[in-house]
Amino acid sequence: MNAATDDSQRDRFGWVPSPLAIALGLTAVTAVAALFVGADVETVAMSWRDGLWNRPLLVFAFQAAFMLVLGHALALSPAVDRGVQRAVNLAGTTNARAAAVVAVVACLAGWINWGLGLIVGAVLARKVGERATKRGLPLHYGLIGAAGYSGLMVWHGGLSGSAPIKVAEAGHLADLAAIAGIDPALFPATLPLGLTVFSAQNLLTTACLVAAVAGTAAFLGRRLDRQTTTGPALPEPVAPAARERIAPFMRILPALFGTLLLVLAVRSAALHPDAARLGFIDPDWTNQTLLGLAFLLHGSLKRFLASIDAAIGGTSGILIQFPLYFGIMGIMSGTGLVEALSMAMVRLSTPATFELWTLLSAGIVNVFVPSGGGQWAVQGPLLLRAALDLDVPLDRTVLAMAYGDELTNMLQPFWALPLLGITGLAAKDILPYTLRFMAAGAATCVILTLLF
Repeated sequence: MNAATDDSQRDRFGWVPSPLAIALGLTAVTAVAALFVGADVETVAMSWRDGLWNRPLLVFAFQAAFMLVLGHALALSPAVDRGVQRAVNLAGTTNARAAAVVAVVACLAGWINWGLGLIVGAVLARKVGERATKRGLPLHYGLIGAAGYSGLMVWHGGLSGSAPIKVAEAGHLADLAAIAGIDPALFPATLPLGLTVFSAQNLLTTACLVAAVAGTAAFLGRRLDRQTTTGPALPEPVAPAARERIAPFMRILPALFGTLLLVLAVRSAALHPDAARLGFIDPDWTNQTLLGLAFLLHGSLKRFLASIDAAIGGTSGILIQFPLYFGIMGIMSGTGLVEALSMAMVRLSTPATFELWTLLSAGIVNVFVPSGGGQWAVQGPLLLRAALDLDVPLDRTVLAMAYGDELTNMLQPFWALPLLGITGLAAKDILPYTLRFMAAGAATCVILTLLF
């Protein structure tokens, strides 16, 4: 592939609409589909409205925006900047090595926690791009940004995966059985993480997914290394907060509150009933830790606020588009559309093909319901009922749904919004590469599902 071919590739994706246009378009498609399956106009409209202003989901939108701002602000502190630069140095000077390193780091962080992977991947991609600008390196920033987003392709099989965590909770399967109209006695009390996240099947699948993403990133990088490419503009370096003399008494407040926040975070982690499996890591705990670290590492309120001002612009996509996706989720669940889609897949299934159809249906539903927890809430009862009817193990059903959900994150721009805000990239800059990651991951999951 030469430079002209690369320019042509970007032109082909020049038609890609903005994430806001995609959200509005998906809203229209979902509404029409709901009408098609028999919902009336009033039901569709009210379901959309209820989803738009769903209070628990709006709380989550604020948590996500706050996490983005704090993570970006923390990256601008001198201490974190030095640490990130060490990781950036591992990325080398070629597209192949840089993309592979960023992808592996993002995936490992994403497996630990989805929010951690999102921020780490975005900040690392940004810093790699800034270093390329300083040194005049011809790195392709779109590929690097896509690699930074790849952590969202392994998260649902990780420690923060919504479906595996929920089915490990006592009473959750009984609640799903009641929703599905099934005797709870037919289900086990719980599905511990040892049968899902820490199963041999999932660990192998996750390892192969990381290898597939890193290998694909390196392959694409090598092709780009052989040519002179322009790609999206590399970012201008953003200097970390300047070191300055701060009077000791001015350090008291940030030091006091930063220490208090971190002590409370450590205490809640130590006392959490699922501490051994890092069950304490949730959006609130992550934000509390980020806030405490930001206070401590900036050392002054003035420097902290300056970093917040520099970071806060990246939240515009979340604040506007998250409610639109919540509206789509409202239509999907309030009109029975997700049930219709799931049951259509089930009717096509046999015991031998059920996991593949589950993976496919979860991938499709994820495009319209990008929250893994929200998707499990509406799709989980149907999948468990079908698994019971077809005599398919529940743990394999949960994992198949998790893989389908995480794969199409590479297609759905919902979770890319924080990364786009931090890196300054557009959706069309990363889409040519995330689609290839998705294809490699889908092939990996299908092959391993057939083999197990």
